[in-house]
Amino acid sequence: MIIGQRLKKLLPLLLIFSACFLFEGEKEDEQNTNLTLSLHSAGVTSVNLNVEPEDSLSSFTFELVRDDSTVQTLSLQSDTIIKDNGLNPNTNYTYTGYWMDGAERIGESNTLSVNTMDTTSHDFTWEIDTLGAYGSELNDVWIVNENDIWVVGALSIDDSPLNYEGHINYNAAHWNGGDWDYLKIGDTMPQGHFAMTTLYGIHYFNENDIWVISGVPLHWNGEEWEHYLLHYMDVLPNSSLSNGALWGTSSNNMYFVGLNGSIVHYNGNEFVKMESGTDVDLRDISGNEDGSRIFATGYLNTDGRYESVTVYYMQGEWSVLFSGSSYFGDIEQEDFGWMTTVDVFSDTCYIVSREGLIKYDFINESYSVVEPWQTRMNGEDFYGLTVQNTNDIMSFGRNGFTSHFNGKSWHRSKQIDLHQKPAWIKNGQLKNNIAIRVGELRNYNNLEKSGAIVCIGTRNN
Repeated sequence: MIIGQRLKKLLPLLLIFSACFLFEGEKEDEQNTNLTLSLHSAGVTSVNLNVEPEDSLSSFTFELVRDDSTVQTLSLQSDTIIKDNGLNPNTNYTYTGYWMDGAERIGESNTLSVNTMDTTSHDFTWEIDTLGAYGSELNDVWIVNENDIWVVGALSIDDSPLNYEGHINYNAAHWNGGDWDYLKIGDTMPQGHFAMTTLYGIHYFNENDIWVISGVPLHWNGEEWEHYLLHYMDVLPNSSLSNGALWGTSSNNMYFVGLNGSIVHYNGNEFVKMESGTDVDLRDISGNEDGSRIFATGYLNTDGRYESVTVYYMQGEWSVLFSGSSYFGDIEQEDFGWMTTVDVFSDTCYIVSREGLIKYDFINESYSVVEPWQTRMNGEDFYGLTVQNTNDIMSFGRNGFTSHFNGKSWHRSKQIDLHQKPAWIKNGQLKNNIAIRVGELRNYNNLEKSGAIVCIGTRNN
């Protein structure tokens, strides 16, 4: 009897405890089902969405609904980026995410409205400026605006291209909106001689902060060009950066690439050689805004054997990301072919290869080939690449051909066909509605029509 009475007294407490326990369990389940859906990036025909559960879960089934239609159901474990493809340009879509228990929706995210990007215009009008005499070349360009354009290379200026003794040599030119001003960029060597060599690349921060590269780095500080002789610093052998490139986030974080896999980093105080993981000549380099991810491409043709690489910098180290052992390559065999140039936009690295334009998503660590690709038409190689946005990509071909991607389709411009000249387009840049491609014309039958060329494209709409 005593036990029964005690149970009667404890029963209400047990009921309260049980209710609290059940309530807490329901509360915990409710917390676990909370989801946040946000936009990572929007393209022309696809969007990337962030899926974030409130709590860390071992795994859960997630359903993505677009405009009341299920588009994906998959198992997730943590914060994830999901890509939705096959969309229309400049169209609004509504997304909702659900946490599923079998066929039952037990958790719901916020509703997210996303508008895809519109396509950009393929329509450019092109004009040609010829700078310098026969043997002149331009290797790189930087567009500040339509009235402030820099080109670098080697320029021989004279009215008579056959009179080499009368030539005046320059290695850069600046467009001021009306004329080209020819420049001599170099420095006085320890022996007292002025050193001016061919320039291969330029990186512009502002009018008082400009970097160029020859066999060594040079920097304009607003008053003079500083000439960094890396071989005297025991950093690299002389001219190791010939035919190389440069990139950086600031003058305190610059990278230079060149021959035999050479990579040098400048931190504002000193130049340090970095191990690249390759001995292939590196020809181009680009990175994301904060400099946490950097990519460099290069190639060699040794006794008819093609070697090519893309190297990848992350967390203080370089490693080989892609390699090619043939000219055309074979993606299915992980042979990426002849890789010539690279550009980074947002969280994607774009690489020009004979196999196609390769897109490497370094957040999801996945790659794809943008189709269709037109490098193989007429056997043209593409050496220049500029990515202004995911819907505004331009690649520059050897003989004046230009391919533009508007986010949905490729268009190959033949407005300036330099195939019979012949010409070699070395590089180019697209900024707003101005595109510049630079290189050289070498017409052996008419030397007066040879020299460095600047092709200027203006978008019409």
